[in-house]
Amino acid sequence: MPFGPEFIRTLDALNLLARRLLAGEDRADRPTPRRGASLEFADYRRYTPGDEIRYIDWNVYARHGTLFVKEFAAEENIHVSVVLDTSASMAYGKASKFTAARELAAALGYIALANFDSLNVYTLGETLKASVRRLRGKRSVFPMLSALESVVPGGRTDFRTALATPLARPKGRSLAILFSDFQDPGGYAKAIRSLQSQGHQVHMIHVVAREELDPPDRGPYKLVDLETGERRPIALSPATLERYRARFRAYCDELERFATEHELYYARVRSDEPLDRRVREILRRGGILEKK
Repeated sequence: MPFGPEFIRTLDALNLLARRLLAGEDRADRPTPRRGASLEFADYRRYTPGDEIRYIDWNVYARHGTLFVKEFAAEENIHVSVVLDTSASMAYGKASKFTAARELAAALGYIALANFDSLNVYTLGETLKASVRRLRGKRSVFPMLSALESVVPGGRTDFRTALATPLARPKGRSLAILFSDFQDPGGYAKAIRSLQSQGHQVHMIHVVAREELDPPDRGPYKLVDLETGERRPIALSPATLERYRARFRAYCDELERFATEHELYYARVRSDEPLDRRVREILRRGGILEKK
């Protein structure tokens, strides 16, 4: 997944949004009103025994004869969990949904690492598996990419069973970013709500293939369930295609409505669009990415 220099500059100009008002413990790049050790000066206060001598401003002491220490605005860390759907249905499309989702996972993972957020990468199918954990800083980009590139799609989707396994939840603000087509016969709602109840702010990145939006021309076809192998013949008439398109649009609308009702953030992207356009679409939708 090579990123060109121009695309890297685009990613370096972005932050992942986390709106939960929870105090983090580690330094990162998001100032908060909390006082602590960081690089952003906030104010002076009089020295009291026990304060660290290194924060005394000796220039102020030379002018006024009184010891003052510098205070800094604390910077708040974000703990980011990238959850990539690796089920067989993600392999669908001439421009594979899985490839598109993996590229986006790498791009948003890079943004997290570039902002010194901590990063965990998980795969989701019938179970939840941790690929790499506790990455931090740009030096961890290659381990992240290596973990993502080693994954291949296969098997079934089972959101309920997979997300019954808790994600790592350190103190501080926590994001869980799901990259999926959300096609699970068992449903996704309860599983995602349980993930939210663990204290994670959930971002839903819905990846769709062009063929799902605009199926092939009418005629006889054999439908194959990529996850179960079930086959079913079908004749695609204009009326059938129109009913399908209406149902698929309704499904996408239902996902978005679910996200809105439960204070989740949702973006839908097409797998055949260039990666930079997919990132811009997520930025345009709001709530997930912001410009610095």
